[in-house]
Amino acid sequence: MHKSDNRWVYSTKREKIKFSSAVHIISLASVLQLFIYETLPGIIYAAAYNLTASYYDVFGPDFFNAGTFEEINYIIVNSAVIITSAAASLFAGAFIILCMRKFPPDPYRIESKDGVSFRLKLPSNTLVLLAMGICIVQLSVFIYINIDYFVNSAFGAPPGFNNSGTETYFPVSAAGTALYFIAVVVTPSFTEEFIYRYIMLNALKRYGNTFAIIVTSVLFGFAHGRVNAFIYATVIGFFSAYIALKTKSIWFSILLHVTINAMSFVMHRLSSYPGVEEALVNIIYFAFLCIASFVSSVYLIILIVKRREPKLGTPEDYIHISKKRKVIIFFNAATVLFFILSIVRSLEDIALS
Repeated sequence: MHKSDNRWVYSTKREKIKFSSAVHIISLASVLQLFIYETLPGIIYAAAYNLTASYYDVFGPDFFNAGTFEEINYIIVNSAVIITSAAASLFAGAFIILCMRKFPPDPYRIESKDGVSFRLKLPSNTLVLLAMGICIVQLSVFIYINIDYFVNSAFGAPPGFNNSGTETYFPVSAAGTALYFIAVVVTPSFTEEFIYRYIMLNALKRYGNTFAIIVTSVLFGFAHGRVNAFIYATVIGFFSAYIALKTKSIWFSILLHVTINAMSFVMHRLSSYPGVEEALVNIIYFAFLCIASFVSSVYLIILIVKRREPKLGTPEDYIHISKKRKVIIFFNAATVLFFILSIVRSLEDIALS
């Protein structure tokens, strides 16, 4: 490659082939991850359920009709979620790494010198950025609620269309609570950040930080299925990817993911206590959001006054690809298939809600 008119241009076709291969591989990995996530839980649950049911005569009918079986059922479900999340991300990540090292010409490493790494590094203003992340999620949810209200008003969508699928049951045993915490807070925070903010982001950043952020965030949003989850997952994906590239570390993204999921866990736990009114839980959550919003607003004002430079630098191994080619290659058959499967899954969840 060489510079011409202050832009990178091609000296050969190798870079074009590399780019096309990288995007196709990542799109196929997204389909693979979704396929594993949709099929493996049912297999694990069916095997565990059949094993438990085979001891029907041992436990007796009272056991299966009591709350104990509901607790064991919940433990089985969360165990399946943990195994599936880990397996889906590991398989998808291994697929990307192996393919990108083997198929494109002149194979390159996923992690470059200025790429995102697992080096333990957090921003100096971590707490403020966490507050901003929480506010971004809540703002995205607020936008979705208003859009959903408009759709319901204009087109008369049936009641329950915006059902988020929130579960009412909360485990009562220590083992059940621990597994539930690992399933909804710890596991997705590590596995999803590994695949999207480490593997995919590093694989695409050489074609421009903006392109890498947009692609990984959109794929991250569609991977969450539901419409409301897509909006906040995509927006928080932008924020997390930006901080990851800025700090060259994945740990803030993991911490933010843990914090957001932990909030949902705590709210669910508070709502499950007998005698605790939902209104009280909402007041506590609203008060917390007010504090986070105040901190975020003050920090943004300080940034504006000090005129801090928010832009990311150009990657050391940057390769110029035209915007038109980026769009065309990104919307390949695998990407479109991934979008369709995600939308179908979302519609199925809505129908069952």
